Amino acid sequence: MSILRTLEGDDHPDAALKHLLDAQVLLERRHADGAAYLSGYVIECALKSLWLHETGSSPGNSRPWGGKKGHDLNHLAANVAALASVAGAKTARYFKAATKSVSSSAIAAWKPEMRYQSPSMSVADAQAWCNVADAVFIETVAQMRLDGVL
Repeated sequence: MSILRTLEGDDHPDAALKHLLDAQVLLERRHADGAAYLSGYVIECALKSLWLHETGSSPGNSRPWGGKKGHDLNHLAANVAALASVAGAKTARYFKAATKSVSSSAIAAWKPEMRYQSPSMSVADAQAWCNVADAVFIETVAQMRLDGVL
């Protein structure tokens, strides 16, 4: 359990790792749809981890992920970019190349409704999405763990 666990019990850093490991196993077994689907959740959870690290997880916190916006990687990335750009932002250290480029990568098209579309992904595309998810995870959650902030 991370220190960013919310009062509702959501633990975005731990969920990011769980989804990344599951995506990698699915990709090894050539289950492209599942691997790609979980890759999107890795990035969603990593971005939410950055938001919570910067702002805290108090009950009155204004989080940018109510309703459908909570799964919109472009929306989440833009909100985290805004936080990371403020002087003295704790998240600036973790908002690096892969994370900055989420909105311009193929995985920006990810949406949770993918679970209803089968088959919709090639193994090559799923591999590309998993690569982005892995890079974002390393820059964010993995580095936060190494730094002792989780």
